[in-house]
Amino acid sequence: MRSPGGFMALKMQTGHAVTLGRILLLGVFVTMLVSTSVSIAFEFASYLAFALVPELRRRFVGILTHPLAIALLPFALILVVATFYGPASWRDALGALFGWRRILLLPLALAVFDDGASKRMLLKVALVTCMVGTLASLFTAAAGIPLTRGPGIIFHNYATQGMALSIGIIICVAALLRQDAYTGDALLGHRWILVAAIALMVLDIVFVLPGRSGYVSVLVMGAAITALLAKGSWRVKAAAAAAVLLCLAAVLALSESGRGRIAQAVQEIATVDQTAEGTSLGVRVVMWRNTVRMVRDHPIFGVGTGGFQDGYRPYVQGVSGWHGHETGDPHNQFLKILGEQGLVGLAALLFFIVGVFRCPGADPYRQIAIALLLGWCATSLANSHFSTFVEGRLLFFWLGALLTSWPGPNRESLDNDTFPAHAHRASTAG
Repeated sequence: MRSPGGFMALKMQTGHAVTLGRILLLGVFVTMLVSTSVSIAFEFASYLAFALVPELRRRFVGILTHPLAIALLPFALILVVATFYGPASWRDALGALFGWRRILLLPLALAVFDDGASKRMLLKVALVTCMVGTLASLFTAAAGIPLTRGPGIIFHNYATQGMALSIGIIICVAALLRQDAYTGDALLGHRWILVAAIALMVLDIVFVLPGRSGYVSVLVMGAAITALLAKGSWRVKAAAAAAVLLCLAAVLALSESGRGRIAQAVQEIATVDQTAEGTSLGVRVVMWRNTVRMVRDHPIFGVGTGGFQDGYRPYVQGVSGWHGHETGDPHNQFLKILGEQGLVGLAALLFFIVGVFRCPGADPYRQIAIALLLGWCATSLANSHFSTFVEGRLLFFWLGALLTSWPGPNRESLDNDTFPAHAHRASTAG
């Protein structure tokens, strides 16, 4: 029998270890929005902590049987296997594989954000971060203060800022629609603070930021979280989501910048074959056409991890002007996976996405995760937001942190009796 002193020592040791893991991962999340180098430092510090601290290592091993970790495994294996073929040099292939280390944030977050208190803390840290960024953005834009990233751009870039604020908005919507879960919480339980936060973040996305990714993410994620959490029949849910879409579209229509950026996108696509200079959407359309040709020639396994530019090069050789520019990223995540890992890789990615949709979890965290993933899938039709530095890390970190179910295999009681596996399955079935 464990002595009272040993019992308390185990409790303190476990508590400190889990707190350390959470702090490091929250550090990754917050700093990735503003500083790549600091974020990388936090990221590698978290790897080191999980490797050296026994409790964190035990938790990491324990979550490898979690449904979300299992859903991610085929995609991770294909990324590794695809480094061994294709035209890329070993340096490029291994560099691209190393870049995909962002997927490790998912099991790390699964291991430590395993209870309601940690998830509430995560939502509050995210909301405060988004609000500080929003207020700084609105102030610097209104005051005309020059910034290195552009007027009002506080986070990594305007696309990152728009998508991060979209996460803040759906957190607020989820808290409003599930007020019973946050009764007494000074932030998540305060209705007027949440309403004001939504208004300010929407204002920043629509009237300050020029990024179309922000427009798409807030529309998709806002409608999705409303449909998922609104009470009533599916007709009521659909009507609520449609109302949110109409309201957001109306606000977007009031913005001269928003209207201009949307009109510009339509114009760039319509005139892609007539313009002498490449445009943002025009270049994308040309890259998509060439990537489809590349995929037709390498349909099953693609050209290998890190081999996109080498595989793309033959399709633009001899082509003059901007149509002949090489690229290592077609700015479409699904085409990029098809190009590098082929149909096998795309099937694995879709298996993971379906796994997220089917993964059990507690309300409203599961719904936030699904809304977030839908937003990322939508913006990834014109970007590679699963594999870009910030957006990819945001995605995998948030999915892991939100979809850990409790009580689970990580919730070992202090008398060393683990929670029964059959009870864990039953607890997550709802």
